This record gives sequence, structure tokens and C-alpha cells, in this order.
Amino acid sequence: MRAVAAFMLFVLAIDAVAATYFFHAWQPVAAWLGVAAPAIGLACRFHRSRTRPCRAGWVLGAAAELSDPDRPRHVGAAVLSSEVLNLGLIAIGAPGSGKTDSVMLGYINALSRQLPHGGWAFFDGKGDIDTFRKCVGMGCAPDHFFSSELPGSESVNLFEGAPYDVIDRLSKMLIGTTESTSFYMDEQRAVLARIVPLLLKLPVATNLRDLYVALCMKDAGNDLLRRARKSGSDPVEITLARQWLEQPFSTRVRNISGLLNRLFVFVAGPCADRLNAYDPDIRIGAVVSGKKSLFAHLPLTGFARDVAIALIEMFGVEARRRQLERTEPPARYPLLFDDWGAFFHEGFGPFSARCRSAEMPLSFGFQSHAQLRAIGPGYADELDDTIATKVIMRVQGEDTSRYAAHLLGQYEAIDLGTRSWSGGSEHSLRFARRYRVCERALREMQPGEAYVSTLEEGPEGVRNPLWHLRFTLPEFGSWRNVVLPGPRTQEVGEGLDFWSRYMNPETLAGFHRAAAREYGRREAAAAACRNDTRSGAFSDIDANPGLDSELRT
Repeated sequence: MRAVAAFMLFVLAIDAVAATYFFHAWQPVAAWLGVAAPAIGLACRFHRSRTRPCRAGWVLGAAAELSDPDRPRHVGAAVLSSEVLNLGLIAIGAPGSGKTDSVMLGYINALSRQLPHGGWAFFDGKGDIDTFRKCVGMGCAPDHFFSSELPGSESVNLFEGAPYDVIDRLSKMLIGTTESTSFYMDEQRAVLARIVPLLLKLPVATNLRDLYVALCMKDAGNDLLRRARKSGSDPVEITLARQWLEQPFSTRVRNISGLLNRLFVFVAGPCADRLNAYDPDIRIGAVVSGKKSLFAHLPLTGFARDVAIALIEMFGVEARRRQLERTEPPARYPLLFDDWGAFFHEGFGPFSARCRSAEMPLSFGFQSHAQLRAIGPGYADELDDTIATKVIMRVQGEDTSRYAAHLLGQYEAIDLGTRSWSGGSEHSLRFARRYRVCERALREMQPGEAYVSTLEEGPEGVRNPLWHLRFTLPEFGSWRNVVLPGPRTQEVGEGLDFWSRYMNPETLAGFHRAAAREYGRREAAAAACRNDTRSGAFSDIDANPGLDSELRT
């Protein structure tokens, strides 16, 4: 630009000199140069802007930058750089706003260009199978497909991993924090800590069915102890397991009935075979390290949520491995969660923190602020603090639009005030903080239209631009003709196989009935205990006239 400016000044100087001495002869030439020079300068500048290499990342297209809404600026190519995408993305949009098609699938489509040989995992929490079809139609067919409902699903082994990891995973899946007293929770964790290591240290593959049978069949427990001694397991672990297995059967059932009832849905039923393969199609460690892609179809049910927790915890194990074993930054492996609000569990916060530091960025798609509130106010604030890019599409509810305006941030506005009277007037300037986008504007956007608040590194340092743009819908091709994976027979493979050896249908049904009766009896006793405690509290209130009777409610 300096060269162009100097050239223009030079031309103007020549024009002035020529006009003075040779006005009639040089006037046409000088006039031509005076017009042509600025045009040449503008052409050079346009050429440089067209030929400047685009930064690596997701190119969103033309946008209006509203970092200062009072002075909007046109941006020819808004880009989410790879570094910014590695800090995560959150998209909020009502049904029909284009959140899934334009943003979540658009992200995957952009990854196919940024990381043509990279992997990703997409977790679909709403169960719309058209999302999978569109993913295939745009040329991003996943390497693996898992479903909690469809018979074309590939298989996994939820019992796979190191003993400590499996105990932690099963505790979150099967125990949680819903038991009436801490005694039973501690007892169930203690049982897992005694039996799981023996199973996983055997020289053969094991699964959840083997765990179930070992817990409820005396002969299977003795067989496990014999195999553990033969394989050279830790004598202390063997002794601890033997002490528990030698207890009377009724005592064992009473203390772990809740654990067995929750475990039962994973070992019996139409989905059990795909969750208990000794040689599974999907091994999470191999999927991540091999840069493979996984599409998890998990329509919201209680069963799907428990399976989702297991899969999330398995990805968390891989994130920890990448943290501890890496000698150089690993390849980026994004995790995308669409409509995941009801699937969050108590361990998701530590999981997300570990993934961020392991180059496994998390991106979320939500329909409303209510889905975020369901997680808890603490984690919703954590998402706001740790995720760099917020995409706000059309929203509907007042609460969601208010939250979305908050996410997009504020700016300093200057108000000019004037006060007049008969003798004159005075003016004043006032600085005020205002939201960059009003709530009403967030309810009137077209499908694909969005406000994007993100980070951008420039000559002046890191900025927080706000773009108003329209996401380009990926080319889904003939996605309606995409055929879903056909039903398949899950091969269990070679393993310990306690299930077929010790568990016949009659025995299984009888034991499950016994466990269910004991669990119901214990829950009824706990409820009666709570009622007695409440009645005692009311008696104390009646005996103390100084306490307000409204405490009864």
C-alpha cells in the first residue's frame, strides 16, 4: 500500500508540474494517469486479497462482523481455524434451525477436508436415523456404526479394559448415586473390586455375562477361583474374592441385588449379544489410535443412557492414554454430541477436561437452555468458560433466547444525550454495556442462519469476533436412498463362556426373580424407615410450640 500511495503522489506531482508549464499539451495524459493510477492500485490490492492463502480450518464463507454492532464490517471469508476448533464448539438451535445438518454434519464434512485421514466420533442422542443417512450421503460414511436399537449394529465388549478402568466404568453404569444408603453402594463397589480383577487377569477373554454368572452361581465362583490360582493371580486378590464367595447365598443376594438387577439388562435380551462379544467389531482404543470414525446411534432410553456412559468412559480411558504416553502432540480426534443433554452423567466433567488436553475436542448441539440446565448450573458455566466457539441459530423460548444473547457477549455503546431549554441546550456522552444481539433477532432467523462468537488471532493479538452468516448446507446427495446396515448375527467368539456353561433359562429366571424380590423388599424397608423418620420429626414439632407448623410441608 505504501508503494501504491507513493506512486499516486508521484503521478499527482507530475500532473501539477505538467499543468503549469505544458497545460495544453500534457493535460490529456496527466488526466489519464490520474484516473488510471488509483484503479491500478485497487486492482493490485484486490489481487493480493484473492491470492492470499486461506488459513487452515473450517471456511464458513462471507459474513458480517458485529463485534461492534454500531460499526458492522464485511468479512469475505470467516474461518474457524484448526487451533480454535481444538477448543470445542457449542451450537444451540431450535428444531428446524439447521443445527444438526448445517453445523454438526457440516463440521464432519469440513473435517474430511482438513483431516482426510483423521477420525471422529459422532454421538446421536435423538435417534433420527436420517442423520446417519446424510452423513453417508455427503461422502463421510463412518468406519463403524453402533446402535442401541438397530439390529445392524456392530458389536462391542463393555467389559474390556484394565481392572481399575472397568470397576470405575461399572460403578457409574450400575451403581451411581441412587441407592438408599451408602452401605449398599460401598458393598457393591467392594464386590466389583474383588471379582472383576480375577476375571480380567485370566488368559481368556471375558465379558459382563461372565461377571453376572460369577456373582450369582456358586459353582461358577469356585471355577473362577480355581482358574485364577492356575493363572497365577495375586494371592491377596484370590483370598478377598474367596471370602466373599463363601458367604451364604441369601446374604450375597441381599447386598448386591440392586447391582444384579441393573446388570441383568446388559446380559439378557435382544441387545446383549452386541454388548458382550469376546472379539468385538469395535475396540475404542483401536478406533482412536487408528484414526477411525464411529457413529453411535443412541435414542434416549434408560438402557441407551447406561450404554452411552460405558462408551464415554471407554473414550476417557483412551484420552488418559494419549495424555500419558504421547511423545508429540497426537492427531486431533473430535467428539461430537448432538442432543446430549439427558445423557450427561456425574463423571462427564472430568472426562471432558481430560479430552481437551488430549487433542480430543468436544462439540455439542443443544435445542434449548433447558437441556443445559438438566446437566447442572455448574457444568453449563463450565461449557461457557472452556468452549471457544458458540453458534447460535434460531431459538424459540424466552429463557433460551436470553441465555443465547448472554453467550454472544456485550459491547460498549456510546449514547449521545441532548437536553434543550429556552435559553440553550447541552450535550452529554454516556458509555453503556449492551448485548451484541437482541433477543428478538435470535427468534427470527432462517434455517442455517447463525451468529458465531469465536476466537481469532490477528496482528493485534487474540480477538473475539462475532459473525452473522449463513452456514452452507453440505451436499447430501441421494441420502434418502442410503440403505441402513442390515441385520447381522453377532458372533460371541472364544472366551470364558460361563453363561452357556452354568446358566440355563430356568436357573436364570429363578435367580432374577429372587434378586428382584430382595431388591423390592429392601426398597420397601428403606421407604418405611424414611416415613418413620418423618413422623418422628413431626412429633418433635408438635412437642415444641416454638417451631412453625408450616414446617410440616
